[in-house]
Amino acid sequence: MQDWKGHLIFGLLLTIAWISGIYFFGIFSLTFETALLLVAVVMFASLFPDIDLRESKIRDWFSLAVSAIVSAVYIFTYRDTWYYGLAYFLILYFLLRNVPSKHRGFSHSMKFAILFSIVIVMLVHFALGLSPNDFIFWFAVVFSAYSLHLMLDRM
Repeated sequence: MQDWKGHLIFGLLLTIAWISGIYFFGIFSLTFETALLLVAVVMFASLFPDIDLRESKIRDWFSLAVSAIVSAVYIFTYRDTWYYGLAYFLILYFLLRNVPSKHRGFSHSMKFAILFSIVIVMLVHFALGLSPNDFIFWFAVVFSAYSLHLMLDRM
């Protein structure tokens, strides 16, 4: 499946399944904010494997977000030469957007899926302060969303 919309729809269906399972089995209690974060993380994980495709939406958004964050950190750290931050934004965006990559390469492997899931769950852990059980749950959710993308691509 090549379409980003299809990956997004299946990711949202997976999110509904996870949240339904949580409420049905009463494993965890999710607040509304945590459920929204869960939806956002699953959507991101469902689209991320296509970052190696030049025409992908996730590559556009990821390049823009990373460039903006790096530039903002530079601008707030070095206020005297803030205009360099704008140049860094343009250069970094151009590099991230146009780096040649092979579609269905490194980002379409199970090793990368595990690494990606660990990194994302560590970021969520730093934001929310997850317990060990919550950490395992979030890892399972992110890994399943990423793996779902890989399985859909094989169809």
